[in-house]
Amino acid sequence: SLEAARLEALPGVGELYIRGASTFEGYHGKEHLTAQAYDEGGWLKTGYVCSWAPSGELHILGKRNDFLHPAGGRLVSAQRLEAIYAHRCPLVHQIWVTCEPRGPLVAVAALDAEAVFRWLQAEGLDLRSSDEHAPRITAALLQQLREVAAACRLEPCEEVSDVHVVKSLGQSDDDYRQLATPTFVLRRGHLRRRYDSELRALEIRRAATTSSGGAPGGAG
Repeated sequence: SLEAARLEALPGVGELYIRGASTFEGYHGKEHLTAQAYDEGGWLKTGYVCSWAPSGELHILGKRNDFLHPAGGRLVSAQRLEAIYAHRCPLVHQIWVTCEPRGPLVAVAALDAEAVFRWLQAEGLDLRSSDEHAPRITAALLQQLREVAAACRLEPCEEVSDVHVVKSLGQSDDDYRQLATPTFVLRRGHLRRRYDSELRALEIRRAATTSSGGAPGGAG
């Protein structure tokens, strides 16, 4: 039986921890995994983010790995934001959003080729030289992301602060199966390792822009 349950993170919402006779004792011969599964007080970390309703009901919001903790003080669903930005931002074909704990939200995005073609036409730019226009395209993409955030009334912490542009989430030299499941669910840990240097470059650019008083949006 379950003796108790609590949420660990923020008031009213967080990862569900449980304790009771129905929980398992640990991994046989794998003490390090057992230590990861339980906290110091013997509470089992379920890996699910939940919230308490005013009526006392427990609502399961999703898996902990699908949530981010950006600057702003609350957990946000990465999958929800990716769905909003991918479906409502014309230039986006694929997008992955991430952040450091309590840091600004950033994204790695693959562009929709047809939308880029139409954008170049509308701007009167040479269609054969899209690479030369990369900084302007990235700036236009970031502006679209901000407009989508405003139109959907997203919280400030859910707005993408900067973006790195790639041809696809998983380049030609990558094994895409490492970056997404067979059902196209993003493997966030693999993506973070794959784009670690690009994320670091975004952070350096953001810091430089902040110190100069400008706004991000240069070439990725």
